[in-house]
Amino acid sequence: MAKKLFSSKIVMSTVSAVFFVLLTAVAISHGNKPTGDYSGRIFVAGHGGHIADANVVIDPSDADNPIKIPNYTMWTGNKLHMIPLGPSSDHAVHDVRIDSRDPNIAFWSTYLSPKPYVIVGKADLRTNKWISEKKFDLPKEVVDFGKTTTSTLYCGSGQSEKYFMPIFMGYPGFIDVVDKDTLELKHRVMLSGNPEIPVNYKFTHGVNSPDNKYLYIVMNDADAPHGFANGKQHFILLDMKALENGELKIVKKSTAQFPEGTITFRATYTPDGKYIFQSARTRAIVLDAESLAVVQDAPIPAGFETHDVMSTPDGKYGIAALRVPVEDSGGKVVTDGQISLYDVAGNKFIGKPMSTCRQCHEKNQKHGPLVWGFDLAGCTRCHQDARSSMDVMGNNILCGIDGLLVKK
Repeated sequence: MAKKLFSSKIVMSTVSAVFFVLLTAVAISHGNKPTGDYSGRIFVAGHGGHIADANVVIDPSDADNPIKIPNYTMWTGNKLHMIPLGPSSDHAVHDVRIDSRDPNIAFWSTYLSPKPYVIVGKADLRTNKWISEKKFDLPKEVVDFGKTTTSTLYCGSGQSEKYFMPIFMGYPGFIDVVDKDTLELKHRVMLSGNPEIPVNYKFTHGVNSPDNKYLYIVMNDADAPHGFANGKQHFILLDMKALENGELKIVKKSTAQFPEGTITFRATYTPDGKYIFQSARTRAIVLDAESLAVVQDAPIPAGFETHDVMSTPDGKYGIAALRVPVEDSGGKVVTDGQISLYDVAGNKFIGKPMSTCRQCHEKNQKHGPLVWGFDLAGCTRCHQDARSSMDVMGNNILCGIDGLLVKK
């Protein structure tokens, strides 16, 4: 009995000492905080079955490193976390969308599956925890087509006040209308069959306008259904009220030709609704939201790919989600997920991009003493979870982003 009591005292002393170290570290580590024009959280959807949650400070005047992820303290590393969703086999995600009604909730939808189904779900941004999800079988038209039943599933998404609207990236495309509260599938709106929708296309993406009047979609023209994309783009505005009732009503459309290799992905409106920031693999495009005319575009560095561009609160800058080739510890070239700052007025990218993946994936750092069983701030970063398994090395594939930023 004496031996057991002695062991308990040692444990309690160790715990007390650790807490003293933690409190001391918190108290003394306030220096070197990055300053900038914008700050907040950016959420990055990834193939690992989780969403990166990066606290960022953005300083456009810093020509080298305009986007920074600050440190908590000397012992917890930087403010990068993760929201685990599930196994990567069917929870790889391209899509994250913050609820317009409640900034504490994010919706997500899946890109891969071992069988012909898709998943939509919700996460709590206060706790970075999975809330709920529902699985939907793919429609007969997609199953009969056969080429996009287990990949190129959901990617882009929009929303209205009551509904989350994930967009099927494969062929034939469709938009699901999902009740935000219950995640019930209210309507499935097929794009094929409408005479104003192209027959030959590859990939469909989109996003809602800030006033929820429209769902903007973009389709890559192709030589065959889900065939070779030729650079021509179809920009289309859909009536949101019609979609909520399960109907497809085209309000406006336009086309634009870009060089071969230009493939459009996700997009975001500026908060004032005047412009649309459109990712396009090798470039970032800006559209006039009223006319759907291209007003400018900027190429990205060779070898990089841009898969989403979200706006800062004032619309002056875009934050682009990039896939960037990097070398791993063994010298092998792999893909990393990074975010970069796009200057709209200058029509150019500023400085170096910031990785939202490598901190955890490359080193798998636990940052002691957080590895000693304490459920403290920072524990979700780099820690595996019951709903997620992390591929520490190798490719770190991102796609969609959303965020909660404020202008200082």
